[in-house]
Amino acid sequence: MTALDKYRKLEGIGLWSARVEDQRREVVVNFGDATLVISDSRSMQVLSHWSLPAVRRRNPRERPALYSPEGDGAETLELDDDWLIDALEAVQAALAPPRSLRDRLGRKSYVVIAGLLLAGLGALFPPALERHTATVLPWTTRYEIGTALVEHLQADGAQRCSATQGRAALEALQRQVLEQPATVQVMRDMPAARVARFPGGVFVIDARLLDAAESAEALAGALLLAEARSRVGDPVVPVLDHMGLFKTFGLLTSGAVPKEALAGYTEDALRAAAPAPDVAALLARFEALGLSARAFADNAEPLDPDAGPVLPALRAGDPMAGEAPSRALLSDGQWVSLQNICTF
Repeated sequence: MTALDKYRKLEGIGLWSARVEDQRREVVVNFGDATLVISDSRSMQVLSHWSLPAVRRRNPRERPALYSPEGDGAETLELDDDWLIDALEAVQAALAPPRSLRDRLGRKSYVVIAGLLLAGLGALFPPALERHTATVLPWTTRYEIGTALVEHLQADGAQRCSATQGRAALEALQRQVLEQPATVQVMRDMPAARVARFPGGVFVIDARLLDAAESAEALAGALLLAEARSRVGDPVVPVLDHMGLFKTFGLLTSGAVPKEALAGYTEDALRAAAPAPDVAALLARFEALGLSARAFADNAEPLDPDAGPVLPALRAGDPMAGEAPSRALLSDGQWVSLQNICTF
């Protein structure tokens, strides 16, 4: 039995008016087929039919109850019969369409679910955007990011070393050791004494390493280690993470590097522990260049603070087996010039 069937024979007395200005008249109220039937109490002439789902109570929880059909506030019906009021509410609830998920859950639950969804998007979207941006960035943009990071180092007090002969020796070392295109800078007063690789093939050597290196071959090993570490993960991804979601999106859509968003990255990157490289690939690079890995491994402590875990493998897998290289990377004069690149 439906709610409408249950109350079909129920009727009661109410006061009805077709317009606000009309005098209210006594009427008989009963349930029709999905309608509320309003009839004159004396003649039983039907005065109005209201659609039950469209009946709206104008004074919830007050008595007598005052109703109007939806969209027509002029026509009113006043009921003071508890049975009829309760029946009207029960029938309306039975005829009402199913509530939406949002209504059934309630506003608080909906807010919680929306918050969880936003948190999930907040956790997943930035890394996905960074990975996508990294895959589509052209080399020129990567190089612009790398040079902008060097500019930030200079803005923070580091000084670029560029004595003419020292610069020529550095370029000779770079051409022989690093896969091209690449750019190498020597800088004084960096936050940490190490070799760092920024996006776009931009390498930076702290000037203190030139005094610590026993040979050009040892310094070359530090460059190769920095290069190998950059292959563990795309070096532009941590830069994008530092820039943040909106700046990364702006870079992706416009191609313009937000240089102000790079502030603070270089110091954190230079002080952070470096990732472990692929040792097999690193040894392959030494072998391809005809360089002894031991020249770096035996001099690594002052050249790279994070090299310790790979040194046993470099010594054991030295492709030159301790033999001297067939030729020096730099002449004695070039090596001296490189060591004095910061002499102005």
